Parts: sequence; C-alpha cells; structure tokens
Amino acid sequence: MRKLAKSLLLICLISALSGTSWGEVKLGMLAQRGAETALKEWGGIAAYLSEQLGEQVTIVPLPFSEFMDFCDVERSAFIFTNPWFYVKAKVKKDAKALVTVKYQKSGSMMGGVIFTRRDSGIKNLADLKGKILMCPKLSSPGGWLFAKGEIVKSGIIPEKDLKLLLETPKESHDEVVYAVRDRKADVGTVRTNLLEAMNREGKINIDDFLVLNETRHEGLNERCSTPLYPDWPVASLGNTPPELAVKMKAALLGMQPGNPALEQARKIERFVEALNYGPMEELCRRLNVEPFRKMH
Repeated sequence: MRKLAKSLLLICLISALSGTSWGEVKLGMLAQRGAETALKEWGGIAAYLSEQLGEQVTIVPLPFSEFMDFCDVERSAFIFTNPWFYVKAKVKKDAKALVTVKYQKSGSMMGGVIFTRRDSGIKNLADLKGKILMCPKLSSPGGWLFAKGEIVKSGIIPEKDLKLLLETPKESHDEVVYAVRDRKADVGTVRTNLLEAMNREGKINIDDFLVLNETRHEGLNERCSTPLYPDWPVASLGNTPPELAVKMKAALLGMQPGNPALEQARKIERFVEALNYGPMEELCRRLNVEPFRKMH
C-alpha cells in the first residue's frame, strides 16, 4: 500500500512539473555588435526556444555596462555571454553553464585578434609602443583580455607604453574595425570570427587589414592572435528553476546543424555540452581582474 502511495505521489509530481508555467522566459544576451544585430541574429533561436519550452522566450540585448545589473535584477533568467562575464556571474550570481556555442568555422573555442591597417607600417607587437589602440570594452575577453595577455607577454605594458588605450563609445566590436579602417586608431582588438563575419556582410574588405602575432590553431580557419578559450555559454542564474534549466539545455542541444535559425546567428553549427571555463578563470587571476582581483 505504501509503495502504491509513493508511486502515485511521484506520478503527481511529474505531472505537476510537466504542466508548470513560468511565464515569460528572459535570455539576457551581451550585445557585442549592438542591440539591433543581436535581435536579428537570435530572433530565430528565440522563436525555436519558445516553441520547445511552451513559453515566450525573449532576447534582452545588453551592453557591457548593464550586463551584471541584469543578473542582479533577473535572478531567474538565462544569459548568453562571453567567458569572462560568465566567470563573474558564476562567482557572484551562482550562474551555471548549460551549453557552449559551436560555430561552423571556429568551433567551440574563441580567441582574440590584434590587427592594424595593412599600410600602417606596424608589423609586430613591439611596434605598438606609442600607438593608439582601440578595443570594444576593457571588460571584453575576446575584444581585449585575450589580446592583453599576449601584449603583456611581449613586454608591452598597455597602460604605460601605448599612446592611448581607447574603448568604443558604443561598446561594439564592429566600431573598433571601422576606427582602424578610418585611421582613428592605429591598432584594434576584437574576438575571432568578427573580421570574417563583417567581410561576408560586405561591411569591410578583410584584405585591408594585417593581423599581428598571428597564431594558427588546428581546426580554426579564422584569423587569431592569441591562445584559444571556451566560447560563449548559455547559462542559468542562481534562482532559475532547475526544471526550466533542464528544458532549456535539452532544447538547445536538440537544435540540429543546418537549422536556419542557427545559420542566421552568425553561422552557429550547434550547441554542445558546456566546456570547462577553468582557463578563463586562470587568465583572470594572471591579469588580476575580477572576480579574482587582489588589491595591492
């Protein structure tokens, strides 16, 4: 009799969970190319997720400066963000990576690109002394931290040796490329696959640029100047219902290569099981940045 009662209780619980309604599901997305591009690229994925979850999934594009505030306010939401912001959200907001994005050409790893105009006369990292360098945001791993790690290794102290270290007003990787193209900066730093994406979109001629400290990686067909780190994760936050997180993960892993929504999102191949973000944590410690920054 007791076994029967337990079985009936379990069936009731499963039925209750399967019928749970969470209302609007928000996915905060770091909009590294601006809000308009973020919504255009991820609109199809949001529609797919809404269908799979049975709830309205809303993409919330966020500039760098507002991302952690979103994590504070929307503690039961999801996030799609760069590996550094994920590490900060993991330590401070109990975020948990569910999946990692995998692109068709660059795979599930990312790096940074240090580049200049081909006619600038700059040939290597030693030539950066006295130059103007622009990055999308000092809090961007692909757009700055990965590159900074290599620049520091070369003996250049950015804060001391550069003429100017600038951020883009719009916190946009695209704006860095335009600034270098238009001679407003001597050197730029962006994430891998950005130059190739802008070239495909007809926004730049990639042959106008020279990549510094170019590094070849097996399986990566795009220009890179740094070691590789795990690419962006989709993660749950501290108060995200576990059952909803399970459904979100299953839906993302279930998206098959060739899905038009993935093609639209900068040619994502698929989502894979979350990778190990330990290398990003190690870089944060080496560069003494949040969330492991030590005051001297």
